[in-house]
Amino acid sequence: MIAWMLVCPAQAHAGSDAPQWMHALINAPLPPYDEKTDAVLLYSETNVTVLSTDKIRTQVREAYKILRPNGRYHGTVDVHFNPQRKIKTLHGWCIPAQGKDYEVKDKDAVERSSNADGGELISDTKYRVLRIPAPDPGNIIGYEYEVEEQPLFLQLIWSFQELDPVLESHYSLQIPSGWEYKVSWLNHPEVKPTDAGNNSWRWTVNDVKGIRKEPLMPPFGGVAGEMIVSFFTAGRPALNTNAAWDAMGKWYGNLVGERVGASLEIKQGVATLTASKATILQKMQAIGYFVQHDIRYVAIELGIGGFQPHSATDVYSHHYGDCKDKATLVRSMLREIGIDSYHVVINDERGSVTGEMPAHNGFNHVITAIKLPDGLTDPSLIATM
Repeated sequence: MIAWMLVCPAQAHAGSDAPQWMHALINAPLPPYDEKTDAVLLYSETNVTVLSTDKIRTQVREAYKILRPNGRYHGTVDVHFNPQRKIKTLHGWCIPAQGKDYEVKDKDAVERSSNADGGELISDTKYRVLRIPAPDPGNIIGYEYEVEEQPLFLQLIWSFQELDPVLESHYSLQIPSGWEYKVSWLNHPEVKPTDAGNNSWRWTVNDVKGIRKEPLMPPFGGVAGEMIVSFFTAGRPALNTNAAWDAMGKWYGNLVGERVGASLEIKQGVATLTASKATILQKMQAIGYFVQHDIRYVAIELGIGGFQPHSATDVYSHHYGDCKDKATLVRSMLREIGIDSYHVVINDERGSVTGEMPAHNGFNHVITAIKLPDGLTDPSLIATM
């Protein structure tokens, strides 16, 4: 288990005024909300500046009005970082209904590691956590942060819908001269941007309804409004642009590369596993059973390792791996008996993928597609739903 790493936070600073953009929200008129609405996102602004293929700067500011005690969790802000993503600034404020403003700064934040769940053993993602004081009903909680990252993809996601209603949300994108962008919308009508000049654009949505949790509801990603934006140099999209499905397939194929190659140990293992099997289907089933039962599900995801599989040789040798690692090993072993197969990157949650453009965070699983030999039929090969 990965332990949480914490440092003692400093005291909040009373009397330090919140910024003007927050004070402008104090008298913002609110529509009537029912008794189940715990908070409202009064204002959200995300400004993205693409400096190059290797550097993106993002500035975020948000402010919530707490309506009921269950909305107090908005007083805790966590921003993730890793070796490719650095937090430059982080500040938070509270404007109470009565009394002086409170301020918390970078040095008041604590650090924690990511939760080790879903079979993930090691991850290089951590969080800076800022606890804003007095997130009580009637008070306004706000924060700002800036991050710089070396992107794995030239693509970002604007997730503007959440559990709480959103009064006003803005997203701006500035890209270098000569670059282009492409957007796709999920679960929300398309909103046209305004041209802000200097090769930048701005999108705005208002009065976005909160998503009320219900028993047996679809996955959150299948109902929440999002805008997917890819950006690329004109006429020469980079391999990690993901602006089209074909490009995404080429990108992932490049990540897999020769990692399906079989070592002598794998070749000998396949020969042993299949020696007593009379048919090609029995050999395939023996390989599938081995990978399912003898290779433990353990994820080690550092940097691009969250997307790129380890080599089949390493997976076989260590006897562990995650879904993409197991798919790589299965492909390697099937190749040794003359069977072609392919990685298939999927999302097991309904509604989370758009046919217009693949979203880099829209996939959470990898399976293997097997090209069956001509004439191979068997009742066990018929899929049931």
